[in-house]
Amino acid sequence: MLSRLLLMRHAKSSWSDGELTDHERPLNERGQRAATAVGAVLAARGYAPDIIWSSDAKRTRETAMGLIRAIPGAQTVNYNSDFYHASVETVLRVCGQHIEPTGALMLLGHNPGWGGLHEYFTGQSHDYPTGACTVLIRKKNGKSDWLDPAAWKFRDLILPRDLES
Repeated sequence: MLSRLLLMRHAKSSWSDGELTDHERPLNERGQRAATAVGAVLAARGYAPDIIWSSDAKRTRETAMGLIRAIPGAQTVNYNSDFYHASVETVLRVCGQHIEPTGALMLLGHNPGWGGLHEYFTGQSHDYPTGACTVLIRKKNGKSDWLDPAAWKFRDLILPRDLES
């Protein structure tokens, strides 16, 4: 059974190369630092994911790698082209096609879908900047479908701007 669900928007991307497609934009320097910082905080607070399901865009792939470098142990990353600029409905449909994973799962993607996922699971609207990460903990009853918001309790919202020193 899934015990933690993390929702993360990719870290800050670069717009410096106008020749690149949106899908191929990499992280900028700030985004690279933020991905590593969020990973370190997730590990320190005991929230680290075991599995990451991510968009296949370059900036999400680089965000996942930044997280992994900061988190001890092995994580599995699965890239899914359907997560690229996906709506809440699309993410839920794609996730619903899979058996519920065990441990801690991170869904990594783009706005507006990921801000919408935060609202779907928490019932709270929030500005969802690049690098934002929502941490949800499975409620004790454990009987609900893993994609049902009633199965989850909001635990934390990690924002890269709060980690800058």
